[in-house]
Amino acid sequence: MTTLRKTSSKLLSLGIPLAIGFVSQMAISFTDAALVTRLGAVEMAGTTLALSVFSIVMLLGLGIVTAVSPKLAGSFREGAGDELRNWYVQGSWIAVGIGLVGSVILLNTGGILTLMGQSQELASVAQEYNSGAALGLPLFLLYVNARSTMSAVGQPKALGWIMLTAVPVNLVVGYLAIFGLGPFPGFGVVGAGWSSTIVRMLVIVAAIVLMHRGRAFRNLALGNASLRPRPKLILEVVRDGTPIGVRILLGEGFLPVLAFFVARFGSDATTAHALGLRLVSLIAVIALGFSSAATTMAAWARVDGNPRALHALRSALLLVSGSYAVVLAAVTTIAFDFVVDVLFALDDHSAESTLRALLPLVLTYFLLDTLGTVLGGYLVGLLDTLVPMIVVMISFWGVGLGTGLLLSGPAGMGFYGLWVGMALGAAPVALFNFVRVTYQIKILRTAHLDAA
Repeated sequence: MTTLRKTSSKLLSLGIPLAIGFVSQMAISFTDAALVTRLGAVEMAGTTLALSVFSIVMLLGLGIVTAVSPKLAGSFREGAGDELRNWYVQGSWIAVGIGLVGSVILLNTGGILTLMGQSQELASVAQEYNSGAALGLPLFLLYVNARSTMSAVGQPKALGWIMLTAVPVNLVVGYLAIFGLGPFPGFGVVGAGWSSTIVRMLVIVAAIVLMHRGRAFRNLALGNASLRPRPKLILEVVRDGTPIGVRILLGEGFLPVLAFFVARFGSDATTAHALGLRLVSLIAVIALGFSSAATTMAAWARVDGNPRALHALRSALLLVSGSYAVVLAAVTTIAFDFVVDVLFALDDHSAESTLRALLPLVLTYFLLDTLGTVLGGYLVGLLDTLVPMIVVMISFWGVGLGTGLLLSGPAGMGFYGLWVGMALGAAPVALFNFVRVTYQIKILRTAHLDAA
């Protein structure tokens, strides 16, 4: 019990600052959307499309760069300072390289959307936003590498404060860039894109200064690191990280794709589906912090060769994430009217009734997805990435989508059948990740006993 308490405490101390960072990122996106809304409906729709393209490119890059995290954590646990500095530099090269490739894609947003059948007007607006936001992608991925480094050495708190500060800064910079001030004109949608890039630049500059000058990081001596790229190590990270990026894309992309099938059930179903997705994103984002913390702690235990620590981490992760999920589900149920009226500003009673009926399925999906997410982070710490990606693909796009279409059509459940399919798609991922974690613990325990 003492070990579980200590492990849970460590998980919270690492996970909460990381969760604050994820929440702050979401708040920045919401701020951008709220500001652009004041420009008009077309501008808002075009910016939403731009953000969708940005998210797809960003998520793949995020997964690849994230693969540096367990290597950083392992080096720190071994006390290998030169190795840690080396992984930090290689992670930076990967972030810049992938970010610049992604920026080229974002600079062609308009053409991509036009080929996909979007109107020229919306595609042009989306191009405006991503023309300003494109250079923010490598900056964001550099931030991910910095976040991985701080988490790997058990010091993520300062970065949480940086991200919290970035939210009001983004509001001010975004307002000035979009609308201007006094005699100085704003730049509209492209200004919104540039403001996101400026804020990301400020965040990564603050993070780098902190890691090079902050008291908690002085022993790392990151300033002494060789800046030479090492292709072999870069390819190793890309090999481990590509399945993570694909897994994230498959999981995140599954939800909006369902919107195409929801549309045939009418406007109420479409509205309820969109709000259900927004609700999941609002309450599930904290799980990403615990998932990142689990990556670090699992990597520490792996390097230590300590199966007891891995077992305690699994128990602590289930306790903390399960409690968090249950509490948030209960709060959401009790505060449903507040969520609908204040957060979503929904005044359509018919759509509200549909969303209320959908709520149990939304929360079921949230509970299962939370468990799958945090245990997935655990597996990343154990460098187990390929098989979990395959399971996500089969579970969501095979079981989830297939069952959802069957239940919504031939089975006669309509719109709700698609959300049953979502939950059934998330369930195998959560179950598999738990079994896979248990299997990895058993392997390490066997290896530990053989070595003894």
